Amino acid sequence: MKVLNRGYIVVSPKSIFFHEMNPQANNDYLVSEEPEPSIYLIEEDFWDDETVLKKYYKRIVLGEMSQLEIENAHLLGKIKFENIHEYFKITMGSLVFDLDERPLESITVD
Repeated sequence: MKVLNRGYIVVSPKSIFFHEMNPQANNDYLVSEEPEPSIYLIEEDFWDDETVLKKYYKRIVLGEMSQLEIENAHLLGKIKFENIHEYFKITMGSLVFDLDERPLESITVD
């Protein structure tokens, strides 16, 4: 087991995110009650969750929108730092453990 030098932000979209960002998702069968969260790795040492979240919230929102294949900049403007918790359940922490013995691989996503 390895400890990575990263912190994390776990983002779980709430149903309002799906319904406002993708009106076609209003059919219950298209939106899971507990969608799989996304994990964003960040700097390891941080003191104030809200300061770090403010730094990354636009990239997080873009990442979540890209998963729904939403590219409308107008929709991005609906979610601001001040209301991000209305759209996402967010938790943060500073311990990341890698239980896989293989080396990490990464790809760059715009």
